[in-house]
Amino acid sequence: MKSKTTLLICVDWFWPGYLAGGPVRSVIALIEALRNEIDFKVITQNGDIDNKPYADITPNCWVTSPLGCLVYYVSKEELTAKRLRILLTETTYDAVYLNSFFSYYFSILPLRILHTLPHSKRIILAPRGMLGKGALALKSFKKKLFLVYAKLSGIYKQVQWHATSEQEVAEIKAAMGAAIRIVNIANLTVFKKSDLKIKPKSKGILRLCFISRISPKKNLTYALQVLSTVQEATIQFSIFGPIEDSSYWNECEKIIKTLPDNITVNYKGSYQPEQIVAVLNSVDVLMLPTLNENFGHVIVESMLNGVPVIISDQTPWRRLQAAKAGFDLVLGAPQHFKTALLFYAQLTELEMHQHAQWAQNYMVEQLNEATTVLKYQHLFCKDESYDANQSIGF
Repeated sequence: MKSKTTLLICVDWFWPGYLAGGPVRSVIALIEALRNEIDFKVITQNGDIDNKPYADITPNCWVTSPLGCLVYYVSKEELTAKRLRILLTETTYDAVYLNSFFSYYFSILPLRILHTLPHSKRIILAPRGMLGKGALALKSFKKKLFLVYAKLSGIYKQVQWHATSEQEVAEIKAAMGAAIRIVNIANLTVFKKSDLKIKPKSKGILRLCFISRISPKKNLTYALQVLSTVQEATIQFSIFGPIEDSSYWNECEKIIKTLPDNITVNYKGSYQPEQIVAVLNSVDVLMLPTLNENFGHVIVESMLNGVPVIISDQTPWRRLQAAKAGFDLVLGAPQHFKTALLFYAQLTELEMHQHAQWAQNYMVEQLNEATTVLKYQHLFCKDESYDANQSIGF
């Protein structure tokens, strides 16, 4: 009987953390889908994105998670090169899955350590959208400098790259060169489609939301600037998510103070993952003019729950207008975002419900969970005959 593969995952944040959003959800969904086929071990830090240690977690030792995996929560004091070297040397595993490109402690340093070990391990790296143009534009000098180092150092030569869309395949190749081993497998999601009910909706009024971390990459200021030009409809704009960048939030607040009276803005703070369905049931449309998303869990969740989206064209979710599922728009044309807002604002209750159904249908068709799970099994398996470099998307 063939033994199970043991996969060691390195990720900045993990359950019970949730504030970091997509990367945490991606890893959790992966473990839930494959824990019967693969033994998972996770190395992460003892705290969420707010740096507060978890109240009920014992750090600096292997603990069994309710998710069915072993987790080593490293405390802030123990998060050192020495500790990581011990973990990577003394832990038993077949392959390593790095879930970041620029994270020093959970990608760069582990990769350096792995290259010094006498017995090489398979290394899979998912940059999680960090090599997209929009993401690289933030703190661009430091990132460009590191990319030069990454190419010259040679530590990425043996890496199996994991992209989650054709868009990200192109982004990784643009950053690291075309002669790399790369495979395209979409993210898994723990969310399923919901039973849609008709929501109250008045013509000329739109309940709009932004659900994401408040940081420059998510581009909330752009959404607010578009709203500042809307005079033809009443819009109730609810903002959900942790404030990751306080100076950026100050910019947002300055714009909010200048908005016309027909635009109401309410910051709702962070939400627990189990609250997402209730949040989406309270709104009509999601607006997320992000600079870059390699997947966009909140986009998937919104559409599966019948909430059409107005997003940038910097995500994998394209041709939304043709499917009547939403709008994916060029950031250089803010007037098109305004047009999309007014389109939904003028819909009646029944018309809005029809668009909710179209949004849900689009996402259900896009997600093929069974096939995706099999692709991940191939990616992480110990079968040496499998060559992930031979095709993209299998």
